[in-house]
Amino acid sequence: MNKDYINSWITIAIEDLETSKILYENKMYSNSFYHFQQASEKGLKAYAFIVKTFVSEKDANNTGHYTLNLFINSIKERQKEMDFLKNYEFEKLFGSGNMVNYSNNLESGLTLLPKRKEIFEYSNEILDEVLKTLNDLSSYTFELPNEFKDCLIDKMNLFFDLVNKINPEKAIEARNEFNDLMLNENQLNEVIEYAKEHFNYALIEYYNVLILFFSNLLSHNHNNKSRYPEIDFNPLKYYNLSLPIIQKLPELTDYLNSALLQLKKWN
Repeated sequence: MNKDYINSWITIAIEDLETSKILYENKMYSNSFYHFQQASEKGLKAYAFIVKTFVSEKDANNTGHYTLNLFINSIKERQKEMDFLKNYEFEKLFGSGNMVNYSNNLESGLTLLPKRKEIFEYSNEILDEVLKTLNDLSSYTFELPNEFKDCLIDKMNLFFDLVNKINPEKAIEARNEFNDLMLNENQLNEVIEYAKEHFNYALIEYYNVLILFFSNLLSHNHNNKSRYPEIDFNPLKYYNLSLPIIQKLPELTDYLNSALLQLKKWN
């Protein structure tokens, strides 16, 4: 998709969020939360276009308001990757305990995410934990350990041993190239600096995706509930300052705003 098209998603998301702020300041909480949900949804869809998870307008339309489906599909892809790694004994490289924990976390994610028509109301304790997580991660940076070179050699040799079972010729070729790299101090230092830069860039991306995830999770299915009255339900009365999500909305809005501005830079 062209950048102008993606930028329109981001710009409208930012405008939705600005509208949410104004409505909140004027104590119009139901419509404020509605526009927060809309900003969350459009922001995540914009990211999906940027990373080419969405390749056509139809993809966004088919997803509809159930944006959590993007994370569900991602989890299922990670599960397939884990099955592949286990089949080729890659737990020796990553550690069997780490792979088991990661697999269990993926399964828990699928189980715990709200279904399409479910609406969860989150307590102050849960929302505080979300905000604490985002705050703690906001200043996190990646540093390579002092023993990185020795660790890299050990892990790469183990990796080549595993690849050798699949493609011996490629494994020998790659091992020789790696050994040559280890002997070239200048080139090795360039690779290490590139690795640092890459990991820190990845952390920025993952952090902002986490903001988009929490924003969509916490506002899931409120697009209708906050917008339309029913015979036995009045959103104007329901969404008030006694509701934890409304109390925390200004803080969540600030985080979402920072993520949307980051999307602008990426696009």
